[in-house]
Amino acid sequence: MIGIASRVAEYGGTVAGVLALLVFGFLDASEVQSFTFDLLAITVRFAFVEAMSAAAVFTGFLALTGLLLVREVWTSRDSRESVTDGPKLTAIVPVYRDHDVMDVSVESLCESAYENLEVAVVAELNDEATLERARELAAEHDRVTCLINGEPGSKAGAINDAVRESESDHFAVFDADEWIAPEFLPTAMGELRDGADVFQGRRVPRPTGVVETVAYCERIVFHASYKLVELAGFTNCRSSSTAFTREALERVDGYDDVLTEDLDFAHACYREGLEVRQARQCTNTMEAPHAWGDLWGQRKRWRVGQVEVLHATLVDLLRGRVGYRGAISIGRMCSSLGGCLLTLALVSKLLFLFVLDVESAILIPSLALVATVGLVAARDYRDGRIDGLSWSVALAPLCFPAFGVLTLRSFLEYGLSWDGSWYHVEKTGS
Repeated sequence: MIGIASRVAEYGGTVAGVLALLVFGFLDASEVQSFTFDLLAITVRFAFVEAMSAAAVFTGFLALTGLLLVREVWTSRDSRESVTDGPKLTAIVPVYRDHDVMDVSVESLCESAYENLEVAVVAELNDEATLERARELAAEHDRVTCLINGEPGSKAGAINDAVRESESDHFAVFDADEWIAPEFLPTAMGELRDGADVFQGRRVPRPTGVVETVAYCERIVFHASYKLVELAGFTNCRSSSTAFTREALERVDGYDDVLTEDLDFAHACYREGLEVRQARQCTNTMEAPHAWGDLWGQRKRWRVGQVEVLHATLVDLLRGRVGYRGAISIGRMCSSLGGCLLTLALVSKLLFLFVLDVESAILIPSLALVATVGLVAARDYRDGRIDGLSWSVALAPLCFPAFGVLTLRSFLEYGLSWDGSWYHVEKTGS
């Protein structure tokens, strides 16, 4: 009965919250703003509804962040030092129920241009099919070794355990379904040997269909939204398409066993003051969810994990364990989650203008977003990362209201019913 009551509260709270934000935005949209200028004997007064300024700010935000992302993606990789040989580098691939897809990451890593490379596939003892395939790959390739996770049931534990068991001082982490470009590891090692503690590349879903294209567009929307935060000194680093030194991992006490260990790692690196370098022109690809339910479930898992990390960091703050960089880290998480919620109010303001026959309020920002997706996709297509996009690229603007609903639902689930479990997306190897 408690589970049913929690679910009813979650769905009811989500509906009520969405309606409240939409109503708030619609009512606020009609507020009249005015500016008066005195020009000698003439007084000029401009008056407009608040929705107009909101639409202008939103359009400017999309245009600026989109241009910053496009500029970074199109920057030549030749501007970064590439090292093809040097200290031993261990590429870690944690796997669980991935026997059908793990060939993608392992085979692509074996084709890496970095010479002194070991590929450590970390499997779970109770996952016989994946463990068997990992051992087969280790027998087929000299670079590949198969390890048993010493901290079973945890991706974070698998990474930490592999680092402890390795003699390397340089590591990279990838997901089982991830295709890694041959030049990625040489670029990553060039950055690490140049003084970086952590190197982060870009990873995008492979847009092989309607749902997959929406997933690709959603990642571009998020990558663009990070740009302003990065200008303030916060650089995201994850647990995929990521390279780091042993010293860096030890300074943050390894990856934590949380739902989104990658987000937690990014904030831990920031709080510790590590030098994180990022290059989105260094692009790998991953398998996208193939069904709407999988796409929603995966994104909700990530958002619930974001709430979990925020909660844990707030607890540390109350216990006096967080310094000024920790406070900035909390502000970053709050702004991200709060901004997603406010997208619902923004949507209602744009609809208010649409009702007033100001169609450009929706058309212009939508075109700005689709243009960003198109320019980034053009680079990915040119580099052979994708084969093209489906017509569902036109649905990209709907990501914003979806972010709001998703965030609200995740807050309620985390507070009412989440038991630590997480949604597992079915993968086919496509």
